[in-house]
Amino acid sequence: MSSVRAWRLALAGYVVLLGIISGLAYARGLPLSILTTPYLDKVLHFVLLGGASFLARRATNDARVTRLRLPTGPVVVGLAATIEECTQALVSSRTFDLGDLAANLLGVIVFGWLARPRV
Repeated sequence: MSSVRAWRLALAGYVVLLGIISGLAYARGLPLSILTTPYLDKVLHFVLLGGASFLARRATNDARVTRLRLPTGPVVVGLAATIEECTQALVSSRTFDLGDLAANLLGVIVFGWLARPRV
């Protein structure tokens, strides 16, 4: 199995995991300790979306958005995270949180940078 294919399989599994976590959040099925432990929610946003960014950059073999020269994987993860966080304002069981969005995007940037190819 090629390295890129392995990264793509890892990303697919990770997306399923994120989908399960998101579904539990919408169903209010996540442990209350996530909300009551100071900053745990923000740390999880940073790490979970950062992990997706890392895997996406590796899975896309560092492909670039043509005009911007930005890595495609992290850009897609960042856009998806922004859309998902903003849609929470439209759902009664969820709330939009600018801090969560900031943690998401910071994780995407940091982990996307960590996944960069090294020469």
